[in-house]
Amino acid sequence: MYILEVIPITKGLTKETLSYFSANEVSLGSLVRVPVRKKTVPAIVVSVRKLEEMRSEVKNSAFSLKRVERIRSSRLLRKEFLETAEIMSKYYVGSTASVLSSMIPKVLFESVDKLKIPEETIVHQNTRAVEKFVIQSNDEDRYAHYKSIIREEFAKGLSVFFCLPTIQDTKRASEILKKGIEAYTFTLHGMMNKKEEIEIINKILGEKHPVLIIATGSFLAIPKEKIGTIIVDKEGSRSYKQQTRPYIDIRNFAEHFSQKIKAKVIFGDLLLRAETIWRYNRNELVEVAPLKFRSLTTSSQEIVDMSTKHEEGEKKKEFEIFGESLKNTIKETVENNERMFIFTARRGFSPSTVCADCEHVVKCNSCKAHIVLHKGTNDNFFLCHKCGERRSANEKCANCGGFRLTTLGIGAELIETKIREMHPNAHIWRIDADVAPSHKKALSIAEKFYNSPEGFLIGTESALLYLTLEIENSAIVSMDSFFSIPDFRVNERIMNIILKMRAMTDRKLIIQTRDMKQKVFEYATAGNLIDFFRDEIDDRKSLKYPPFSTLVKISVTGNRNNIVSLMENLQKHIGDYELDIFPAFIPQKKGQFSMNGVIKVPEGKWPDNGLIEVLRSLSPNFTVNVDPDSLI
Repeated sequence: MYILEVIPITKGLTKETLSYFSANEVSLGSLVRVPVRKKTVPAIVVSVRKLEEMRSEVKNSAFSLKRVERIRSSRLLRKEFLETAEIMSKYYVGSTASVLSSMIPKVLFESVDKLKIPEETIVHQNTRAVEKFVIQSNDEDRYAHYKSIIREEFAKGLSVFFCLPTIQDTKRASEILKKGIEAYTFTLHGMMNKKEEIEIINKILGEKHPVLIIATGSFLAIPKEKIGTIIVDKEGSRSYKQQTRPYIDIRNFAEHFSQKIKAKVIFGDLLLRAETIWRYNRNELVEVAPLKFRSLTTSSQEIVDMSTKHEEGEKKKEFEIFGESLKNTIKETVENNERMFIFTARRGFSPSTVCADCEHVVKCNSCKAHIVLHKGTNDNFFLCHKCGERRSANEKCANCGGFRLTTLGIGAELIETKIREMHPNAHIWRIDADVAPSHKKALSIAEKFYNSPEGFLIGTESALLYLTLEIENSAIVSMDSFFSIPDFRVNERIMNIILKMRAMTDRKLIIQTRDMKQKVFEYATAGNLIDFFRDEIDDRKSLKYPPFSTLVKISVTGNRNNIVSLMENLQKHIGDYELDIFPAFIPQKKGQFSMNGVIKVPEGKWPDNGLIEVLRSLSPNFTVNVDPDSLI
């Protein structure tokens, strides 16, 4: 008889592990099904002990042990994967069960009997020192290095896991990397049906030759032996950060998992995150090849100032969404049967606060970021979503002294309407959440755009995933509203968008803005990554943002008075850390109120065991997000 300690893969349990008995010995990492409350749930075995060794503990237990319902005798997960999940549960203030639930594909639970998982124990495949690398260059150069690394690992008898943030990224990477090794290249992502996933996983597990696995992060759970390298490409993508509890960052999980299995890890992108470059400068990461801090393009680029100036007594012109340069390029696109991509920040209304008289952009007095007008209980107020500065909206324009401060926005639908007015016969497509809510629909629209002899594609940020081939022209109608987003990474986001558009544009790129003073436009059009990084790091350091701290965001929603009281009480229990409390900016249901609290844990001090204990003691109504993407 054996006593099994398991981690149930279910939500709502207060205990990390539960104990059951089994007549048969079970391997660590095996999948079993156990009774929990009134249902049977999957669970992972993390400890196995003979009953004889625990007889006195079992005898004195306040409850009787239940029997395991069903046992899958072979190991479902690698021991190292479980160890990584335990580390992540502490880092992200969750439970190991919640980490496993978010990091394991459903097919491993639901179809485990159809998977041909090796019975033998999985061990470390080598004893080499763990190495961590970075590469920053364009797609062509990066993939050339990746191909070389894959060949080297194959020659050593080791496989490679190529991790990507989105489904479309996996498909494109597969097309590039599989040439010459088609029989040993396998692609996995969440849009596959269960039958396809089972077939591919069984081929991976059964293949004796080293393999290349191109997949999204959850497939790191596949218990494949002899993984020599994990490549995390598109490292700057926000899609690596999960949007549900416990808000795991796949990049962090992959790095810790690589350490456990003694594999190399490589982070690559056209523009790496500032935190990653900072680690590289501190010799925590080694370059695969010299990092490129100058991005080149064959296209011409133009930054257009849309903040029209008016002479005294001159009648104010009607608000225009297209400047003359963009109008001319749109006309040339039609006349020359070319293609053009037009970017806008959002499908809906995207506010920037400006003066209606002189079009001066209203900014924060402290950090110079754009501010947003908010409705208060008594009076309206301006709020900086970057540093939190708040001031009365009853002010004059700092530039002309006018009172008409308002918001402007340019949506994708408006752009489509204006182009149709100018060129009624033009072929126009859109990719945004309104017209392309699914991956399949967006892919279909992109294919129609590319297969047309001429035409326009209008899209938000998500459209860039589907633009994999060069086009003649591109334009950014407006992204000024991005500067109002409460995300300290917003400059990186803008830089990434412009760099991607530069890379795919063959002839002309136009960027329209009403804020010519933003340096990110200058850096992006010049491909000047080094000065961008220096400015970004200086800003982060002054505001104590990552990498100079770890942000812990705590959110709660409910009755206003109760929420305020809960946050005030929380401040008393978090020790020496300061809790910066402010209202959430996402609208809630009527009668509901949300507040956020942000703790900036100094560099190198996280995880903090005392703070983690406090956070884990909070009621489930609180949401804890470590390393959040934004502070909204």
